[in-house]
Amino acid sequence: MTAALPRRSVDLGEVRPCLEGAIPAIMATCAADGTPNVAYISQVYYVDEGHVSLSFQFFNKTRQNLLANPRSTLLVLNPLNAVFYRLHLRYLRTEDSGPVFESMKAQLAGIASHTGMADVFRLRGSDIHEVIEVERLPQEPLAEALPSPPPKPNHLSVLRRASSQLSGARNLGEALDATLDALVQDLAVRHAMVLILDTTTQRLYTVASRGYETSGVGSEIALGDGVIGVAARECTPVRIMHMTSAYLYSRAMRNSLGDACPQNTDIPYPGLPEPHSQLAVPLRSAGRVVGVLFVESPLDLQFSFEDEDLLMALGGQLGAAIDLMHEAEAPCTEVAPDVAVASVPAVPPGPAL
Repeated sequence: MTAALPRRSVDLGEVRPCLEGAIPAIMATCAADGTPNVAYISQVYYVDEGHVSLSFQFFNKTRQNLLANPRSTLLVLNPLNAVFYRLHLRYLRTEDSGPVFESMKAQLAGIASHTGMADVFRLRGSDIHEVIEVERLPQEPLAEALPSPPPKPNHLSVLRRASSQLSGARNLGEALDATLDALVQDLAVRHAMVLILDTTTQRLYTVASRGYETSGVGSEIALGDGVIGVAARECTPVRIMHMTSAYLYSRAMRNSLGDACPQNTDIPYPGLPEPHSQLAVPLRSAGRVVGVLFVESPLDLQFSFEDEDLLMALGGQLGAAIDLMHEAEAPCTEVAPDVAVASVPAVPPGPAL
């Protein structure tokens, strides 16, 4: 028998591929009298290099144990290479509002709709845990090697090229083109849009799009509505990996115009009719939100945490460019058959939220 590899302590960053929701995690807790309990956890959310957040959905035995004894262990599996990791955790607190809670709420809604249990899986809170230690567990050699995942672009190189193109933009139209070109050419993103926040109306206006049958320029989404609105309101990225046509956040976006908008100004939202992956990142400048960069796909599992990190970095530069260039407001103009750019609502100084 082949000797097993020793357990190794690793950084939490190595575990991030395990936290995409493709395979449920297994959590072990212990009651005050020492009685153990094991349960599946719907969602484990990466907060930072020292913390994760677990979904609090039910008042069950796991919840009771955590309140009595904050220490727990979590078993997660990397779906790409079948490597198991054990996380040793310490429960700190529960949050029922804020960026982490809202992002987990959106992701959980996607998971729930994918399994047909949207009425059962409702997030009560986000349980924040300190990560005490991460172990990579020993494994026997696999009988057959797993197929290698398709090669991914070098995200740092992509960011460097996109940043160089964006820094050369002389107006807002060129800045939007540079951003969308980078997504299409370097990340193979086929459907994307940029929305800018009007702080007077508290609505997001589509100013550029790519990959849709209609540009949707001028369509509106209220702050807090859907994936896009939540990303802007909470100033946090929102990434959904599993979706169906019944997904409530997609419906929310399509209904976001509401009765407050006159019918003669109703511009159809350009989103996909049946998206399965979505990622919205806030565009920030001087500490405030000025808009949202949004990508989506008809396929599951299309946007990784590396993609999220890249779009956050690129979105910071685009947000600053929007802030600097909004004074050069221009009439709605089609700059290319597949790209549309509209005039930009004024972004007044001061907090946007």
